[in-house]
Order: sequence, then structure tokens, then C-alpha cells
Amino acid sequence: MRRGSGLRLAREGRKELARPVWPFEKTGVARFGRRFSAAAKPAGAGCALLALSARSADAQSLDLFAGTFGPQDILFLSLYALTLGAIMIAAVWLIRQRATICAENDTLRAALADAQAEAESGATILAADDQLILVYSGQGAPQCFGSLPASIAVPADAQRFRAFADWMPADTAASLTTCIDRLKAAAEPFRQEIALSGGAIIEVAGRTVGGLAVVRFQALHGLREELGTLRDDSRRYLATVETLQALADTLDSPLWLRDREDRLVWVNSTYARAVESSSVAEVLERQVEFLNSADGASIARERRLKGAFSGKATAVVAADRRTFQVIEAAGPLGSAGLAIDISGAELARDELRRTVESHSATLDHLTTAVAGFDEKTQLVYTNAAFQKLFGLTDLDLATIRDHVSLLDQLRSRGILPEDRPLRVLKEETLTTYRATEPTEAVWYLADGRTLRVFANPEPKGGTTWLFEDLTPIVELESRLNSLVRLQGETLDFLNEAVAVFGQDGRLRLSNPVFAKTWGLGADFVKDKPHIRAIADEARISILAPEEAEESIGWGDFVRAVTAFDEGPREPESGEFELSDGSAKIYSVVPLPNGQTMLTFVDVTDARKAERMLREKNEALQQAYEIKNDFVKHVNYELRSPLTNIIGFSALLRSADTGPLNTRQSEYLDYISTSTSTLLTIINDILDLATIDAGIMELELSDVDIAKTVAHATEAIRDRLREHDITLNVDIDAAGETFRADGHRLTQILFNLLSNAVNFAPIGSEVDLKGWRDGDTVAFCVVDRGPGIAPHLIAKVFDRFEADPVGGRQSGAGLGLSIVKSFVELHRGSITIEPGKEGGTVVTCRFPADEPKREAAE
Repeated sequence: MRRGSGLRLAREGRKELARPVWPFEKTGVARFGRRFSAAAKPAGAGCALLALSARSADAQSLDLFAGTFGPQDILFLSLYALTLGAIMIAAVWLIRQRATICAENDTLRAALADAQAEAESGATILAADDQLILVYSGQGAPQCFGSLPASIAVPADAQRFRAFADWMPADTAASLTTCIDRLKAAAEPFRQEIALSGGAIIEVAGRTVGGLAVVRFQALHGLREELGTLRDDSRRYLATVETLQALADTLDSPLWLRDREDRLVWVNSTYARAVESSSVAEVLERQVEFLNSADGASIARERRLKGAFSGKATAVVAADRRTFQVIEAAGPLGSAGLAIDISGAELARDELRRTVESHSATLDHLTTAVAGFDEKTQLVYTNAAFQKLFGLTDLDLATIRDHVSLLDQLRSRGILPEDRPLRVLKEETLTTYRATEPTEAVWYLADGRTLRVFANPEPKGGTTWLFEDLTPIVELESRLNSLVRLQGETLDFLNEAVAVFGQDGRLRLSNPVFAKTWGLGADFVKDKPHIRAIADEARISILAPEEAEESIGWGDFVRAVTAFDEGPREPESGEFELSDGSAKIYSVVPLPNGQTMLTFVDVTDARKAERMLREKNEALQQAYEIKNDFVKHVNYELRSPLTNIIGFSALLRSADTGPLNTRQSEYLDYISTSTSTLLTIINDILDLATIDAGIMELELSDVDIAKTVAHATEAIRDRLREHDITLNVDIDAAGETFRADGHRLTQILFNLLSNAVNFAPIGSEVDLKGWRDGDTVAFCVVDRGPGIAPHLIAKVFDRFEADPVGGRQSGAGLGLSIVKSFVELHRGSITIEPGKEGGTVVTCRFPADEPKREAAE
């Protein structure tokens, strides 16, 4: 029931029962009973018993008044009437109270329904605003209204949501819990922004509403989200800066920050102590500099030029001049600097340098390389001979930390022994530092030198190493071994078969290709056999002289190797074929000390290629002859009959032969058209064949451009009229004449116009333009046809390539090929492009001066 209807019924019930009817207001029990019955009717079935009692009382009153009443009867009747009146009054009051309570209940139900609707509307509005509200009304769990977006990944369950530590940082959860406790206890409002682990930011605000504590969680969007992110970043960056400043205050090195005007904006406590100031604030207020003005200006100048400075500077600290390594780098807000005290290191370095110089002065006079290492295997001194022996500079020695790093550097230079791994060499070297007796070894370096290495332990720890160069002693042997190894490796990778025989005819040296060429086994070759044994063992034989063009055999090789000639021997060479079908070129080369070298080069592929080229050349020659014969036959065998057909067709049309009917005239038209087309094709074929044969020459003259264009356009006039195509000619910019072959130029323009008319739509236009561009004369033909597909443009100049799509008739595909050949014969060029408004644009360019008289390729 609606709230308004409930209130209205309640008011109507109160009007009906506003005033009670008392029994003593009317005379007679009967009238009181009737009045009570009338008043009780609206009450419904609940008052039926009271109405029945009133009717009973009315009947009894008639009987009583009919007779005589005694005193007792009157008293009894009075008591009875009084009791009955009291009962009726109570019943009426209860009925009225029940009606009032029912009306109030209806009113409360309507109010409750309205309140529930308002609460649901409020909850809906809260949920739609991407916010969640916790309402604390007592010590129990708070009520939860609304929800946050799913994108920020917070628990959807209210109980899990109230466990803040489970879904937000621990310190933030603790701070939020404290703020909520203060809000509930002291009504202290708060507002803070929380950055979640996923990167989202929510705003939490708490305040009191009446006796309730309300905490609102709202997701930030747009500028508020960006502002929240910036605030969170700012807090985090400030905390980072404060942490770094706390760390900087614990450093023993002065540290400072400057603004863009080179004013100090922050220093650490070490800086303040170094400049003898009482506090950091005093340093900033007085702008006390740590370095002198000259060094400061030099540092600032280099920092502005290079963005950073790193170098040494001196400063007086605690009445003592010290050396500092100063580093100062520029940044967005200014610069930052750091000074590291290196005074002790500088003193130690000076002392070490003096010691090394003293030892070097003594040892530099020795020719033996000497190097001293301390007990930690660190290099302490070397002499000049050591640097010269290993090619080390002062800079190289400065980078060597210990003996192991020296070995690493020598290995990188390739001047360590390669007969054992570097790991083994390092172990052997470190063993000498634990030895009590001197050790000696021989190093065979990769660069060919041989060193005798002597390690002498020092009494106070460390080892002195002496290196003696033994290279001159073993140099000849090393060179010989290297030469033999180099020759062997070179021969092994040659594609030619090579064998070297000694004066006794035995094999001294060979490569794997030699054994493979003659089918020799590896064990057989390893035994250094005689050349006669090789001839008997070879599994692949040389073709007999009657089967080969040249006469050669193993006997000739045996004689060349074993023959003894007093005079100088001459190299020999030749070619033969083997039984496996391969062809070889052999060479017999005399060597010093009576040795002989045999080489065999495989030329099988070269001979096959030579035969193939020879056969191809013969085929091309035959094709050339066939082409010439074809041109002759076409010229004399086809053109003459075709000329006769054309002549007789013209004769039949004359009046001397008699009249023709309509069908005969049509047949003659077909014959004329077909013979003209055939004659054009034959002429084109003959022209192309003449060009290919290289015998066509241009008949150059001063061509009248206007007349030539007129002849070409007149030849296609009938086709233009037949298809209602308009030809637009614009050659005013082409000039009057230029050097060309007039007949061939007419053919070029005629073929281009014929091709354009064939593809131009009925009722469209075809443009012929001519212009002069510097030293060239250009002609352009444009149609409005369907155009040429991009993938077919490269093929349109090929012979017998016809594209009938969009054209009225398909020819032999020679028109554009003829055009291209004639244009190139003039040393010109031709291009074909799609038009801006559709169709095709063909442009031919000719040199304005006289082209060379030669055929196109």
C-alpha cells in the first residue's frame, strides 16, 4: 500500500469514530441498543455479538414494561443495564483503538517502504559512483555500501575488504587503521591517497555524520588520478632523497649540490667539517667553498663544456694540504660534486715509483729480461730488456696487477707457449712461489721465439724471473718445421692433385686429391712408394692412345721422374682422359736437387661446358640460317600470292567485270580486310626479321612532322568514323622537321593510333600530341580505354603478346613490338603508363639530331 493511501484511510477512520455514543444520552434501553447496533455495523463481524445482545435487551424491555416491576427487579434491571453499558463502552473504545492502530500500522508500512526505496536508490547511486562507503555505528562490524571498479583489484567481499593489510601495503594499512580509530573515538576527520601494488590510486576520506563514522573509498580518475600519482611519487622521491642525504652524511668524503647559478644548495656534514663551519646551514648561508677559486672556476668551465668533470685537486683540510679526486657532474637542476681523499694513495704511489726507478736503474743495464713479483704475485719491477722482450709499454705494465694478469696479457698478444693450456701454465707459475729451490723451463712461443725461463725464490717472499732469448739457436729448425707444415697444409687443401718425387723416384710429398685421383689407399701412400709401384697400384687408368686424342701414359711420367739429364730440364704439360670419364691436365715440373713435381688438374666440367657451348653455337647458327631462309620464303612465297589476291579483289570491284550482288560485295569486303591484315602481319614479320638480322638501315631525311602525322591519321580515318571516335591532334610544340626515317615514323604513329582506337570506347576521344624537349622530339598517344594491367605492362612489347581484354579485335601481337624496334633503331625510347583519367599513355622520344645508321639489337 502506498504511503498516501494509508494516511487517507487512517484519517477517515478517525472521523467515523471521533466521538463515542454513551447510553445515558438517550432514554430507554431499546433506543440505546438500536443506536449501538447502528454504530457497531461499520466495525464488521467482530461486533456481531454486541449487536445480538442489544436486540435481546430490547425484547426483554418490552416484556418488563408490559407488567409490574418490583424493587428488586428494578434494582437488578438497573445493575444489568449499567453492566451492559460498561461492556458496550469498552467494546466501542476497543474497536476505535483497533481502527487507529491499523491506520498507524498502514502509515508505518508505507513510510518503511518509502525509506527502503530511498535507501536502495542511495545504494544504487553510491555503487554507480565507483566508491565504497563503510559506516561505523558502534563496536560491531561496519556496514558496507557501494563498490569499487574491478580494474583496481580490491577484494569484493566486505569482510576481506575490511582486512586492509591483505590488499594494501602494510604501513599504509596500519596508518589507515589508526585514522579510522581516531575518527570513531574523537571524530577526527582525515583524507589520504593510497597507491596500490597494481599502480591504481584510491582516495580514502573519513568524517562523522551525526553519530556515525563514515569512511569513503573512491577510485581516482583523470586529473585527480594524475594528481594522486604525482603526490605519491613526490612523497617517494622525497623519502629517497632524504635517505640518500642520510647516507651522504655518513661518508668521509665531502659531497655537495649546486643550483643552476652555481650556488651551494646542500652539503653533507663532512663538507661542513672540512671547511671548519659549525653547521651545514652556516655553509649554505655563507656559501663557503671547499676548493680554491681557481680550481672551482676550472671545474665549472669543464663541466659546462663536457657536462662532467673528473680530476685531481688540492685543498687544505685541518691545516694539512691534501689531494682529492674531484668528480662533478651536471644535472637538470644544477650539478653535484664529490671529493675523495687520495693523499695516502699518492704518497704510496710516489714511494713505489722511487723504488721501481732505483731497481730499474740497476737492472736496465742487463741484457737478460728480469721481472720481480712479491709474495702476492704482484709485479713490483721490470727492466728494459723485459719490456723489449715481450713488447710491453709503460701503459701495459701499469695495467698488470699480478703474475696471472701478466700471463693473460701475454696470451692475448700470442707470445706464450702453446704446447700446454693456459690453465696448466698458470698452475706451474704459481707453484714456483711455494718452491724453495730455483726452477727452470723452456718456453716455445707462438711467434717462433724460444725462451729459457729461470725462477728464483726470494728469501722474504716473492720470486724473481729471468727470461733468456734462445731464438737464434733454434731459429733455423723452427723455420724449417714451419715451412714443412705450411706446405703440407697448403697441399692438403688444393683442388689439384700434387705429388713430389725425389731423385730416387720415391714419393716424398702428396696431397689427398692425388690418392683420390688414382684410387690409391692411405696406407699405400704413407709408405712413400716408388713411382713404378704407383703406376701398378693405380685403380684408374689412362685411356689408350687410340682412344684418346693425345698419347700419354704412366711410362712417360716414370721417365720424367727417374731420367737423368745433364742439361736443364724443361716443364711439360698436356691433357688426357681417364677411364672414369674425367679429363685431366697434367704438368711435370722439375724441382731443385733432382726432385720432380707432378700435378693433375680436373677439367672435366670445363670440357663439358665447352662442348655444350659449341653445340649451342651450332644450334644458333642453324637457327640463324633457318630464319634467313624463312624471311626469303615469306618475301617471295607469301607476299606474291597475297598481292595477286588483293589485285584480283580490286578487279572484281571494277565496273568492267560486271555488277555484284550484295552478298558478293560483302564477301569481297571480307577478302579485302583479311588480305590487308595478312599483308600487314607479313610486312611486320619481315621488318622484325630484317631488324634481327641486323641488315635494316634507316633512310634518314628531314621529316615534315605535320605531313607524317597527317598520313598516319588518314590511314585510320575510316576506323575512327566507324566507331565515332574523335582524334585530337596537337603537334604545334614539336616543330616543323627533324632527322628521321619518314616511312618508319609513319608506321610507328599508325600502329600506336591503331592500338589506341582498338581499345578506345565508342564515342570517346584519342589524343596525339607532339612536342620538342631540348634535344629530343616526343610523340604521345592517349586513349580512354580500360588501360593495361600493371603486371602486363612489362610484356606488351613482347612479340606475339596480344591482350584482347577491352579491345574490339585481337591482332598478331606485333604492333607494339614493331614500334619499340623502330624507336630503338632511331636511338630513341618508348614508355607506357596508365592515364590520369584511365586509359593508356604511350610516349615515344626521338633524338632531334641524326641517329646512327645501324640496326637495333
